[in-house]
Amino acid sequence: MRSFDDLRGYLLGQLNAAVRRPGMYGGEPVILTLLDALAFADDRTDRWQTELDALVSRGAATSTMVDGAVQSVLGYRSEDVMASVYADLAHRQGWLSLDADSWIPGVLAERDCVLDDVIEEYGEPPLWLGGTNPKYSKTLGYPDRSGSLVFFHFMPELRLMATRRGDGGFRESFVFTPAGQSR
Repeated sequence: MRSFDDLRGYLLGQLNAAVRRPGMYGGEPVILTLLDALAFADDRTDRWQTELDALVSRGAATSTMVDGAVQSVLGYRSEDVMASVYADLAHRQGWLSLDADSWIPGVLAERDCVLDDVIEEYGEPPLWLGGTNPKYSKTLGYPDRSGSLVFFHFMPELRLMATRRGDGGFRESFVFTPAGQSR
């Protein structure tokens, strides 16, 4: 029989894989199930419920959860944007493993750029959500100086659509580039 630490480590590994490639792991329902299981394992169910309630109160989740909130802001569903919301929560709980250390400045530009521009400016992303195929959208996550995550959301063809940070109002947390505004 496996130990508790083995099971918890497995759940952490599955969660980290699911937020990076949500479509391969079953999307939002699987991510939520893994987060619920980790909250139970770490005896944080009350704290986790508070996080879920905060998602609803700030408009980052609707009756159709985060997918629904993303669709209301962007006008379409985006698995990588949805996964970034849960990655942010997992990061605050200490459950997200970042691939590298990287701290970005606190100021975000509202300019058009592509994925390579962001990587050139901030380095390899500690968190890559979505695949590497340039025909599909993806999200890069970097911690800022406060330790919070800043997300760069890319449209297909790797054009930056928006940046997002913070746990304030969900719609207001997006800063759209000119390319993202025209979409």
